[in-house]
Amino acid sequence: MTNDEKADFIIRQTEVWPDNFQLPEGIECQEYIENGLPDDQMLNVTWFSRKSTEEIRPAVVFVHGGSWKFGDKLQFYRQAAWLAEKYNIFGVCIEYRLSHIAKYPAAVHDCKTAVRWTRSVADQYKIDPSRIGICGASAGAHLSSMVATTNGLSSFEGSGPYQDYSSEVILAVLFNGHYDMSDQLKDHVQDEDMFKFFGGHPWEIPGIYGEASPFLRTNKTSPPMLLLHGDQDHYPHRQSIAMAERLQEFGVAAELEIYPDKGHGWFNRGEDNLITTQRMGDFLAKQFGL
Repeated sequence: MTNDEKADFIIRQTEVWPDNFQLPEGIECQEYIENGLPDDQMLNVTWFSRKSTEEIRPAVVFVHGGSWKFGDKLQFYRQAAWLAEKYNIFGVCIEYRLSHIAKYPAAVHDCKTAVRWTRSVADQYKIDPSRIGICGASAGAHLSSMVATTNGLSSFEGSGPYQDYSSEVILAVLFNGHYDMSDQLKDHVQDEDMFKFFGGHPWEIPGIYGEASPFLRTNKTSPPMLLLHGDQDHYPHRQSIAMAERLQEFGVAAELEIYPDKGHGWFNRGEDNLITTQRMGDFLAKQFGL
């Protein structure tokens, strides 16, 4: 079994898409799908909200993992519902074009389209358009950090709808992510997945691997971030440490949590789900001013 095959096996065992999800009382969710977008772009979201609210509240867009090649927006249903119930946060779980459908930067474009859509329905759903964040895990953490570190860069918007609205996010929550593609190559645990996602090997398109490294994009204007990672993850937690340190060097409010003896996708299992969701809630409450 090659390293890529081992990584694929581990990912499929640890990326958890809960099929026993039960919606809390007082919370509603609805799916919104928009078809016929240019270049086969995707807008497929399920949103979570309190059934009744008079407050203008923040929103968080959730981006699932799965090595950019599989996965489901189900991954963050529990977190979105919990945050809606606890903090009255409007949660938006999304899908995006996977690597066998469209290459980078298509998935980034889809994430930004989802953020713009969230702003477009701000009046309808009592969302504060100045308080929208993003959250992702694994490949979703990479995409989320790309969205966060390309705020205001028109070259990453794509040609999707709602262009009259901003795709800017004011914070990011990142679970077991990878942020430096050059460093990611050192362990040879995702070479094939990156080849499929980027559409070439690093020696063929080195500029793309650099362009898509949020670690290299961090600067003093980057939004606050919370990074959570298990220290037994086959995707090394040194990436989250390095990302947090780099943000802090620029004076950005970056928080880091390394969880001992936890592997990939640990945050969606048992008690760890509640522990990490509460930690995320603390960060969001502080940053959103709840």
